[in-house]
Amino acid sequence: MFPGPHTRSAVLTAGVLAALLGGLAGCSDDEPQSSDDLANYTDPGDGCAQVMSAISYADDVLKPAGQERYQAFDDVVRSRLAAVDGTIALEVRDFPSDDVLDQAREVGTIAARTAAAATKGAERVRALREYRREAAQLVIDCGPYVDRS
Repeated sequence: MFPGPHTRSAVLTAGVLAALLGGLAGCSDDEPQSSDDLANYTDPGDGCAQVMSAISYADDVLKPAGQERYQAFDDVVRSRLAAVDGTIALEVRDFPSDDVLDQAREVGTIAARTAAAATKGAERVRALREYRREAAQLVIDCGPYVDRS
């Protein structure tokens, strides 16, 4: 059937490659996944609880309030601030009111700016101070909506 061992190997390799490519083509659709699709990943109504957890997680690696100018912005600090922004992005449908959602979006924007590699020096210190003020306000706004039981 096949003239030689090299030809058989080439045919088998081509067949396996075609099967893999055909299978991968079936996994892809023309529309990229949007953040709205990701928003369906979370439990309904838990936006405040999730964002308060993310803020607490970030606070765990931050210097005490008032010590922002001494804060080292290593990968851990920057990734935890970015996690606050990411959590807010995932929870956009799960905040209890438009006012809380607006505050959360403000916190997310500031957290992302603070975490960005391009933000340096005094600008980053100002951003961290602003993040802390706005995140504290979000925690206050969310407080009544979080189940403490």
